[in-house]
Parts: sequence; C-alpha cells; structure tokens
Amino acid sequence: MKRPAAIAFWLLALLGVFLSAATGAASGAGAPGVGLTAPVFTLATAGGRMVSLAGLRGKPVLINFWATWCPDCRLEMPEIARFQQIEAGRVTVLGVDEREPAAIVQDFVRRGGFGWTFLLDGQGVVGMAYDVQALPTSVFVDASGVIRQKYVGPMTLGQMKAFLREAQAGG
Repeated sequence: MKRPAAIAFWLLALLGVFLSAATGAASGAGAPGVGLTAPVFTLATAGGRMVSLAGLRGKPVLINFWATWCPDCRLEMPEIARFQQIEAGRVTVLGVDEREPAAIVQDFVRRGGFGWTFLLDGQGVVGMAYDVQALPTSVFVDASGVIRQKYVGPMTLGQMKAFLREAQAGG
C-alpha cells in the first residue's frame, strides 16, 4: 500500500520540476535573442557522434528545431534539403530533434534521404536554452556565434537564403 503512495509522490515531484522548467522557458528568462551570443551545446547524432556548436565557429550555422511528428517540420524538410545543397560549404545545417528516440529519427532521416547533420535533444535541454516554444523553430547563427535571426514556423528556400545573407553580413 505504501508503494503506490511513494510512486504518486515522485510523479508529482517530477511534474513540479517539469512545470517549473517549462514556466521558466515560457517566460523567456535568460533566453538568447537576436544580437546575443548563441548558447553553446554539444549533442549526439543518432549514430552517437558528438557535435558541438562551439566547434562550428568560422561559418554560419542554421539550427532547425524539429520533430518527426510535426506536420510543419515535414513540410519544411524539402526546402532545407534544397538550401543545404545550394549553400553547401557556406553554411552548416543542424537539425535538432526534440525529445524523440534515436531509432525514430534515424529511420525518418534515412527514408527522407536528408543529408545534413541531425542531433538528438532527448530531454529538450537545448530547445529550452533557445526558448523554443513551437516546432519548427530555426535560429541562424553567424560565424562568430551571434544569433542573427530566429524564425518560428516552416521556412521557404527564399527566407533561408535571406537569413543566411544577414548572418554572413553580421559575422
């Protein structure tokens, strides 16, 4: 009889921690904005390779927060693929999957034939650091690590090219 009570206690405690973290993220406390240094992170690919934002300095980076279940993310993927092909060598594209298992992400990327780097944010920590409120959310970081643009919703190829020009001008 004590066991269900203990489980309920821990579940409520975890819910409280989650709600506190979500409230902090929703308020934007400490969230980076345009013109500020992008929070540095290191995440793993579905294959286990570690990738660090700090290691990508010197070239603009598009960080795209997404999930396989997100219809707008799926709509945007072919545009990102075209952008990545056209701008290869001039920009690094990172797809940061929010809170999904590696196997699901790996299968989705393989079936779609997408060629940029996909990272796993299994606990949503990086998404919270960037104050991601909705998917997809894209952040353009210039070569010196400064956020030049943050966009919520699916982007077009034209928007990505324009945001890249801004990032290149800023860095």
